Amino acid sequence: MTFDTDEGYQAGTVSDLRRDVGNGELHAWVELDHHWAGMFRAVPLAAIKSTTGALEYQL
Repeated sequence: MTFDTDEGYQAGTVSDLRRDVGNGELHAWVELDHHWAGMFRAVPLAAIKSTTGALEYQL
């Protein structure tokens, strides 16, 4: 999937969907491409620009 950040567009693989503890907003837990293995980022669903595969069915 690709998503928009303040650092520009980034890409990665979704490993889980989790809710924020504070406000309950749903985030995709994404393992980033082109970074060290095991580096994850919580991405709000509104920031997602494109997806393929199983995530489309969960949204």
